Amino acid sequence: MPDVEGDVSVPVAGGPMDLNTAVQEVLKQALMAGDLARGLHEAVKALDKRQAYLCILANNCDEPGY
Repeated sequence: MPDVEGDVSVPVAGGPMDLNTAVQEVLKQALMAGDLARGLHEAVKALDKRQAYLCILANNCDEPGY
């Protein structure tokens, strides 16, 4: 997480967006800011440190270990 927090405004191309588009934009911004934890290991670390604002779980994972 960066030392300075603030709103990052990104121009949106077009009118209102649906939920999937909004989630994609948020994830893209978090990735560019370096704040996106990807994968089970990184996600668990962020959740344990209470640094996570949002956790998205896939319901189509076929891996029995998860």
